[in-house]
Amino acid sequence: MKYLLCISAYFLMLPIYGQSNIDSLRKVWNNENLADSIRISCINKIAWDGFLFTDPDSAFYYAKQHYDFAQKRGYAKEMAVALNTQGTAFYMLGNYAKAIECYYQSLSVKEKLKDYKGIAATLNNIGMIYDDQGDHDKAIEHYEGAIESFERISKEKVIDYQVLVASYHNIGALYVNTNNFPKALEYFNRSLELTTESKFLRERAYAYSNMGYIFLELKETQKSKVYFGKAYDILKNLGDENGMIGALNNFGFLYVTQQQYPQAIAHATEALDRAQKIDATTQIKNAAQSLYLSYKELKQFDLALSMHELYINSRDSIESDKNKLEVLRQEFKYKYERQAAADSVAYAAQRQIQELKISEQQTELEAEKIQRLLLYSIMGLLTILAIGGYKGYKRKQLANCIITKQKLEVEEQRDKIAEQHRLLEENSLKLIEFNNNLEAQVAERTSELESSLNQIRNYQFALAHKIRAPYVSLVGLLNLIEDDRFDSNENKAVLEKLDDTSKRITTVLQDIAVELNAFDTEK
Repeated sequence: MKYLLCISAYFLMLPIYGQSNIDSLRKVWNNENLADSIRISCINKIAWDGFLFTDPDSAFYYAKQHYDFAQKRGYAKEMAVALNTQGTAFYMLGNYAKAIECYYQSLSVKEKLKDYKGIAATLNNIGMIYDDQGDHDKAIEHYEGAIESFERISKEKVIDYQVLVASYHNIGALYVNTNNFPKALEYFNRSLELTTESKFLRERAYAYSNMGYIFLELKETQKSKVYFGKAYDILKNLGDENGMIGALNNFGFLYVTQQQYPQAIAHATEALDRAQKIDATTQIKNAAQSLYLSYKELKQFDLALSMHELYINSRDSIESDKNKLEVLRQEFKYKYERQAAADSVAYAAQRQIQELKISEQQTELEAEKIQRLLLYSIMGLLTILAIGGYKGYKRKQLANCIITKQKLEVEEQRDKIAEQHRLLEENSLKLIEFNNNLEAQVAERTSELESSLNQIRNYQFALAHKIRAPYVSLVGLLNLIEDDRFDSNENKAVLEKLDDTSKRITTVLQDIAVELNAFDTEK
């Protein structure tokens, strides 16, 4: 059970003007001798205060007169105001498409004029349409846009902040509906920051009431009770009977959730009595529901049944009221379309003029857009050239570094080649010297070899002559021994000769060995 008291942004219900007051305003409007500002103020009050919330179809008629007059005089701000009133008339008729069209035309003019207060109001109105259609994301987007516009307005202008408080409250209520309680609390706290004990008290009470509901949903019953109490005290001081009944119902539902049924019955019964006196159907339904739940838990079934029947009847009555409202909207829509068809020729001509004016404005915007694009293009080209020049400079700098490095490497290679050439010349000289020394050594060795060969020849010759005589003697002696004529007496002498010969041969061989060793040593 939600007890949301959501403030509708910008659509703040003002006292309805009586017929006599409207007649006097018409007289002022038709008096061409008066200042334009006075006449415009009157026609705006006739449309907005006189008919908007009772006869939107007539409100649109007067808002159109307001727009035509402002357009003829060149009052752009008043054109935007008239378009906003026309959009609101369409909103009341349920024609959201036409309402959005008028609002966006109004918004375009206000943005050119930098009318931040007007921008905020129109954004709030657009947000209300998206809110009604269930598009919460777009509704929040426009509400937040309204808040951003209000932040540009001096905080000293207190009157500007009533709609800002409503914007925060609307966003908070949207987040409550989607169960995003942290976000909802954030926006309700912002709403509270702009209210005080003497300013926007009703809005402050509504914020406390919604925050109490959030804490109840979060099972923080003590906090919930505190905020419900704050809301009740403010509403009581204001004498807001409907608000006090809502606060009593809040307490009744709180005690139901805590299973404190006697306390719930006490608060809900008081709320029901007060609601029945002023015929507040919604409050009767809420009180009956709390009483039904309490009596049922206390086993008081007769009372529970009677409260349940009251709850059902009240709920059906509310749904019936909604149906009547929808029928009324459809009736307004039908009357408007019929009147628009009767005035189609004149309306079409006026519409053509308006479209021509809008076309001219769009042409101006396109020209400004082209100028901006041209400026951005030039800036972009200059940026590209600057980047290109910088990159060229960096490339040139890099190339110079590479050339310098390569030059150093070439000089280093040249030094290495010169060093190798010097070493090659030194090795060549050494090789020439070595070759010269080698020839001398070869000649010297050749001479030594020839000398050795001569010695060997001499040894051969000496050996041949020295060994020949002993060898011949030895052979002769051996022949004598083999001769049969050789007798034993001669053997001794032969043997002595053989011994002597063998000794001579041994001596010769020893001499040869010594000479050969000496020759080897010389080599």
